Amino acid sequence: MHDYHAVSTLIARLQRELSPAEGVIELRVEASPAFSPEALRQTYEILTQETPLAGSRLVVDELVDGRECTACGMAWALSHEDVVGHLVVCPSCGTLSTLEGGAGIELLEVRRAQTSTTRCLAAFVTE
Repeated sequence: MHDYHAVSTLIARLQRELSPAEGVIELRVEASPAFSPEALRQTYEILTQETPLAGSRLVVDELVDGRECTACGMAWALSHEDVVGHLVVCPSCGTLSTLEGGAGIELLEVRRAQTSTTRCLAAFVTE
């Protein structure tokens, strides 16, 4: 559900700040490990149907968040599969810790059809 909220917030911001004539063909975002990149892409595709963003593509760059379990000492790169709500579950022993920094996506780049230039909008959506 947080995927839906983050993507709908991002789309609302884009619709306020970009002209439909800009012909957006691709958005590139950076997402915290709390988000499933596939869920973000699917949500984006569904929510942009019948909007000026319909047919554009969402590219998701995943943030790398290295963790070390305080209980068992295991070190690993956090993925969305290790996150439940705002808690991180150690894949080795199951110890819970908090997701520091929260869950968020940041808009990095907007590619338009008319030109080869990009336009960056500062946007960070958090849960």
